Amino acid sequence: MLFSIIIPAFNAEKYLYNSLESVHVQIFTDYETIIVDDGSTDKTGQIADLFAEKNSQTHVIHQKNEGLLLARRVGLQAASGKYAVFLDADDALCSTALRDIADVIHKYNVDIVSFRYSRQDDFLTSDSPSPLAVGLYDGNRFEEARLHFCKGRFNEMWGKAIKLSCFDRDADYSNYARLMHGEDLLQLLPVFDSAHSLYSSDRILYFYRPNDFASTARYKSSQLSDIRKVNARFLSFAMKWGNTCYQTACHGEIMQYINLLKIAVSYLSYASFGDVFRSIRKAMDDEGCLARAQQCQLRIDNSIIVFCLMHDFCYLAFLVLKIINCIKR
Repeated sequence: MLFSIIIPAFNAEKYLYNSLESVHVQIFTDYETIIVDDGSTDKTGQIADLFAEKNSQTHVIHQKNEGLLLARRVGLQAASGKYAVFLDADDALCSTALRDIADVIHKYNVDIVSFRYSRQDDFLTSDSPSPLAVGLYDGNRFEEARLHFCKGRFNEMWGKAIKLSCFDRDADYSNYARLMHGEDLLQLLPVFDSAHSLYSSDRILYFYRPNDFASTARYKSSQLSDIRKVNARFLSFAMKWGNTCYQTACHGEIMQYINLLKIAVSYLSYASFGDVFRSIRKAMDDEGCLARAQQCQLRIDNSIIVFCLMHDFCYLAFLVLKIINCIKR
């Protein structure tokens, strides 16, 4: 079997059927579907079971709620395909997705196939930010793919087909249970450590449904603690991959904290923003991130924010971020 399509689902009754239908209409048929019902309290489990009854290559795992990361791990452990393809329960695959990925695998026999995504369900317009240039990355050139990964805009689990042997499937991730912010990056680190080849395709094969209620749409203190956990592992791996990857990862680390400030300033009053600013500043200082930031080349607006963090200029940071938000609108 070539593919295992892994679908973690929690209270996903609104879109799960559409997601499963996008699998059902695939024109390439050498695959299995693994649905992990992560303790849903709505009709998610019933929808999954009904689909499995009608599709023999579909397997459903019901479990107590463990969170997205561990649900994906359960799906990986149950997978028997050569490659894993991840599909979120509110998203969809293009009907030719598996065939197009299989064509690349048969031609290049790569460890990873990456592809583009769209926020429109017609798959006509790519919304992939800063995609890796089309082509084969193997041998010494695979370092370019690792470097692109370290930039932090290439870390979606669902944007890739990954050889199952590249995953640390037997590793214990229980210490990361309930982690929401950065869980894709966390699980891709050992993949990019063990992989040796990647093909970057410009085919738009994935529909990503915009979600204003996503876990990262509003600031939560758990996001800050998640970032600290993930970045510690991120920098450890990047250091193994060489100084260029490490310096790039340090830049990515800084941007994750700045992005939290951008989320917070979009809806918080100055008084509430101040609490978030001080929490993020302390975390960056404790982790050594503020010291590393002095060695990074940042865009001027981000350099100003780092300056504000270093010198505890909360109000100036608030004003700059507000101005940035206005300009973007």
